[in-house]
Amino acid sequence: MVKEGSAMALIETEETNQFTYEAFAAHPFYTEINRSLVRQALAHLEGRPLHQPLTIVDMGCGTGAVTRLVAEELARQGRLAQAHLVGVDPSEDALRHARRGMIEMGLSVKADFIQGESNDLTTIIQNVDAAFFCNAIHLVPDKAEAFKHVIGILNPQGIFACNSAFYQGTYVLGTEHFYHLWIRRAMAWLRKEHPEVRVSREAKAMAMQWLTPEDYIRLQQETGFSQVEALQVDVSVSLQAWRDLGHYWLFIDGALPGIPLALGAQALEIALYQAGEEMGLTTIPRTWLQMVAIKG
Repeated sequence: MVKEGSAMALIETEETNQFTYEAFAAHPFYTEINRSLVRQALAHLEGRPLHQPLTIVDMGCGTGAVTRLVAEELARQGRLAQAHLVGVDPSEDALRHARRGMIEMGLSVKADFIQGESNDLTTIIQNVDAAFFCNAIHLVPDKAEAFKHVIGILNPQGIFACNSAFYQGTYVLGTEHFYHLWIRRAMAWLRKEHPEVRVSREAKAMAMQWLTPEDYIRLQQETGFSQVEALQVDVSVSLQAWRDLGHYWLFIDGALPGIPLALGAQALEIALYQAGEEMGLTTIPRTWLQMVAIKG
C-alpha cells in the first residue's frame, strides 16, 4: 500500500528521508494505540485452531512498528510459529529498518518485507487472514478503491484493521483553537523571518479530506465487509510528540504546502511551543478512530 502516513505514491528523496515518521511513532502512546488495535483485530482469531497457518499483511508498514506489534500479539496467543508476516511499503529505506527491527526482536517468526504500491497488492500476496493499515487511511484519495484492494487479498472471514486520528470527530471538545493557533503562528513566523516563501494556495492537502466514522463504516460495508467495529479512543499527546509529527514531511506538506521542508519544520516547531505557552498546554488530547472489519 502506501507508506505509513502517505496518501500518494511515495517519492523518496534525500530531503524527505531527513523528515521521517519514526520519531513520532516511537512515543509510547502511539505504540499503545496501535497495540490496542492489533489486539482488537486479532481477538477475532479466537476459536480458530492454534495450529492453523496464518498469513498477515501490514500494508504501508513503514519501519515495521505495527508488524512487530502483530508478532508480539501472535506470540502471546501462541500462534507465532504458524504465522507468516508480510510487510509491504514503497520505501526500500523504511523496509531496511523494518527487517532489522524484526531481527532485533529476537522472535522466531517468518517475516518478509516487500517493496510495493497499492496497485501491486494483489500480485504480491493472496489468501490473507488479516490485514493492517495503520494511521494512513485518511490520506488515501480513493478510500473505496483501497478497501476493494483489501477485499481482493483477504480470505473469507478475513480481518481488516485500520485507524486514524485525522477524521471528523478527532478533535476533543475545546482543543480546536490550539490547532488553528498553531498554524497561524507558523505562518506568521514565516512571513516575518522568510517573506520570500509563500504557502501554496492551490495545493489541496490530502490530510484535510476527512470522513466521519459513519462514512468509513458505509464505505467498508459497500465494498464487501459484513461486520465493522468502530471505536473512538481518547489519547493524550504531548507537545514533544506534536513537535516530532511536525518534523514529518507529509505533515509539513499538508500543514504548510509549498514551503521547503526544513523551513516548514522550523516554523511548526517554534509555533507549536508558542501556541502551547499561550494556551497553557503541555499535552493536547486527541481521539483516535479504531476500525476492525470482517470480510463477508
